[in-house]
Amino acid sequence: MKKQLRPLLEGLAVGCVFISITMLFQIPLYMSFIIGALAALGGYRNSIKMDRAKNKKKSDTNTQDHD
Repeated sequence: MKKQLRPLLEGLAVGCVFISITMLFQIPLYMSFIIGALAALGGYRNSIKMDRAKNKKKSDTNTQDHD
């Protein structure tokens, strides 16, 4: 999977879950879409942040092994 595609898919999945949850509480459709879009944006940004942290940790362990 491409590096750019994974955060988009994770963000989309989070947004869909939040839309589904808000629909259960009978919130109006437009508000569900707004909440889902904000959740998708948050999921996208979190995925990028987690990938950066994982890569940093990986590079830190590689540099410690070579010392």
